[in-house]
Amino acid sequence: MGRASLLSRTLLVGVMALPAGRAGADDWKLVASQDGVVVTAREVPGRGFPTFRGLGLVEANLYQVLAVLSDVPRHAEWMLRCADARQLRKISEVEYVVYSRTRAPWPVSDRDAVYHSNVHVDLKQLVVDVRFRAVKSALMPPRKGVVRMENLQGHYRLKALAQEKTLVDFQVDADPAGSLPRWVAKLATRHIPLDTILQLRRQVQKTRGWYSERIKRWEGMEKAMRKGVSTGSRP
Repeated sequence: MGRASLLSRTLLVGVMALPAGRAGADDWKLVASQDGVVVTAREVPGRGFPTFRGLGLVEANLYQVLAVLSDVPRHAEWMLRCADARQLRKISEVEYVVYSRTRAPWPVSDRDAVYHSNVHVDLKQLVVDVRFRAVKSALMPPRKGVVRMENLQGHYRLKALAQEKTLVDFQVDADPAGSLPRWVAKLATRHIPLDTILQLRRQVQKTRGWYSERIKRWEGMEKAMRKGVSTGSRP
């Protein structure tokens, strides 16, 4: 058995054991397993588009991965079918409002969304959550010919396994709105989580050394938080 195949089997066991919100672990079905990335999905009653999930290892420091995710304007370089990505408002170093547009295959209309994104840190579990949820915002009014997704939420959950190994759990629960052929939903369920993690790996390698100052700030914030936890005071 190859290394990627063994890793995929290990991750599949892990993803089935992870919390899945309101649904139980048994509701998640295997969709794909490729190059060490495991994709699962679960059906949502009354909706033709399932919740999907990708799990894979990225060989990089947790903050290197976080830096790539936080560089919104470059999302179009590596996110599947991303036609436009921009930060509309920076609230803080770990919280912002983002616009994203996704190209859809003809004859389906493109989809877009404005979403609020923030970062949560769990020092005990060595986990960083990048959570996002669609919001209504005057910063980017709906565009003609593009379907605005108003029901969308998800996360990138980053868990440090070692100094240069980060487990990425990518999950999206979205209602794409409008008319969407079944074949499009099926393709998206497989390719969005799979390609997102595969391309994230490549983007992390491509951008090594680009985010040194940002990574130093985050590492400093982590040290301050750890000091606050150890002394019982707030960071």
